[in-house]
Amino acid sequence: MTNRLRGLVGFGLLLAGCQTQVKQPPEKAEAAYAPIFTQNREFTYLVSRFHEGRHFVVDTVSLTSTGIVWNIDSTQNGIRWKNADNRRGTGVKEGPNGVWIHPPRFDEYNILELSPFPEIKLPFQTGQEWDWELAVGDHYSNPAWAVWKGDIVVRTHYKAEGTQAVETPLGRLTCQRVTAESHSPVGESALQLLFHPRYGFVELDYRNIDGQRLRFELVSVGIENKFEAGAYFGEQ
Repeated sequence: MTNRLRGLVGFGLLLAGCQTQVKQPPEKAEAAYAPIFTQNREFTYLVSRFHEGRHFVVDTVSLTSTGIVWNIDSTQNGIRWKNADNRRGTGVKEGPNGVWIHPPRFDEYNILELSPFPEIKLPFQTGQEWDWELAVGDHYSNPAWAVWKGDIVVRTHYKAEGTQAVETPLGRLTCQRVTAESHSPVGESALQLLFHPRYGFVELDYRNIDGQRLRFELVSVGIENKFEAGAYFGEQ
């Protein structure tokens, strides 16, 4: 075979190889963040306490989101926690970078001011860690858990642990799991949380500064029923 012929054959093989290469598709971009706490959306939780390895449902609480800016803090949207006896407004922050929410703060739930606040960083990355701190005033002190004067600082460290599939009343959900620990002059506390991109915080499992375990489990998500008998029929 002449040198010229060899060159033509080699060029043809090279050209054929280039033509058969398959272009790889670009990596799939992160899905756009879809707000969870939209107007009048209601999240209902069963609250359990634990004793000698057994858990007992002690309360039902609901969280209702307003979908509008909270009048006390313009960086948050308003939400309302309530049970059969109490209700209290507070705030939530959510967006493409993460979700942070204030727990209920009435009666026995005031102790949660000294525990890690539910928070997740987005997009979720296993192994990611971050810190947060909060000054807590003495109006949250209580002889049932701790008494202090003035403000104390609660410092919290979070870690994204990975994903976890769980059976829930909403079906089988693949959730993102975060653990957190808080330290303050009056004690230590911890939180294990499960988060779902559609339903928000599916489970909040606390170990509070009094050593007691308190768990919130999401059981339903819907639209708030705004009918209230007292307002309709008048005070009896």
